[in-house]
Amino acid sequence: MQNDETNDTTTQINDIDVQSQQKETENIQQDNQQEVIEQQTLEQQQQSNEALLRQIDDDEPIFILVSNPSEVKSSSMNKYLVYTVKGKDALGNFEVQRRFNEFYTLREALIQIWPGLYIPPLPDKLVNPTGEQLLERVRLLNIFVMKMAQIKYLYYSEEFVQVFLRSTQLDVCKQIQNLPKPNIRSQIEKFKHIFELDQVQEPDGDSINKINQMQRFCKQSQQLLNKLFDQAKSLSGSKRCLKELFHSFFGYGLQEFEQQILLPCLNNEKQLILTNPDAQELKSTLDYLKDQNQISLDKIQDLISTEQRDMEAFLQGFQSRESLLHTKSKVENKLREQQEQLTKVMIAKGGSFGKSQEEQRQKIELQIVESQNDVDSYKYYYQLVTHVLTMKAIDKFKKDKHESYKRIIRDLAQLEIENNQVMQEVWTRIISLAESLRVKE
Repeated sequence: MQNDETNDTTTQINDIDVQSQQKETENIQQDNQQEVIEQQTLEQQQQSNEALLRQIDDDEPIFILVSNPSEVKSSSMNKYLVYTVKGKDALGNFEVQRRFNEFYTLREALIQIWPGLYIPPLPDKLVNPTGEQLLERVRLLNIFVMKMAQIKYLYYSEEFVQVFLRSTQLDVCKQIQNLPKPNIRSQIEKFKHIFELDQVQEPDGDSINKINQMQRFCKQSQQLLNKLFDQAKSLSGSKRCLKELFHSFFGYGLQEFEQQILLPCLNNEKQLILTNPDAQELKSTLDYLKDQNQISLDKIQDLISTEQRDMEAFLQGFQSRESLLHTKSKVENKLREQQEQLTKVMIAKGGSFGKSQEEQRQKIELQIVESQNDVDSYKYYYQLVTHVLTMKAIDKFKKDKHESYKRIIRDLAQLEIENNQVMQEVWTRIISLAESLRVKE
């Protein structure tokens, strides 16, 4: 009787083992099917997006403008600012309202997708910007979108042209973050296509040295630009104060003197100079001089501020390039764990496999192959990025910085010339008016 009970118990245990193995097998098959479906869906989405972008005419002019910062109340009675982004590109017209954190989320996504490459910078985060801060933010956001428009593979990315510029969903940040992450191998092909690359070699000593020199150059430039910005800001404040005093002197002081002291002596406003009814053009010129000076000073500071942020953005590119090595290291660790797992399966029960164990072995072997492919892909992608940096991006960035410097100096000179011309016009008109007026004896 006891033997029968033992046999029954053994049979039940074997049945449970079989059921457990069958369930595990089913789970493995379901996991494999789910992975295949997700991969196919991702590839279809990527192919659809890439097909759309291939149809775009890159030569089509792009117009884009950020304007009209407006305060909006949320359902919880919290307030936040939105900016109108509107324009036209190869896909047609667009007009949306975007919060600053949506600009920020967009840029963070592009940094992840394009490691090592320059992504146009954004202004600093501010809490409830008002007045001059808000005006500066709008100016710098416009610089951001204009720079995006100059880099076509960024502008016509799905994140920017389809979601950021055209999505009608309420949570654009979440939509950007939930976009399918690009497959590493498809990203390599896209990278090679954009930069017209075929095969590249591992980074040599000269390449590494060039990157290190560029990093030092950017850091030194940042320090000097910080000094220049402080000096420009101080100069702007001094010149603004000088112009306001000049305008106050001519616009109020002398005019008050004419009206209260000279007019009672003359009894005829047309004998006056600054408050002469026929001298409205002179008054308009004085007002223009003050307003134009404000604009010119802001522009100079914007140019230097943009250079500061550009240097920081290029350094960010170097940092994101290193993220490829970190990801490669993680995949290598995963590969080692899979190899260890395979070893354990191989030595289980002296290498005698059941059906479930065989399927598990095959699954792990497939995972190992996939992980090894990922390791090779990240290694190759790192080589591609390094090649683009050393052969194209660094030289282009330096050239752009030289052009930016020339533009700053040229714009500064032109603005000073224009201001001086207006000043000369003011003094010429004053002399002309003074000489044309004669007091009757």
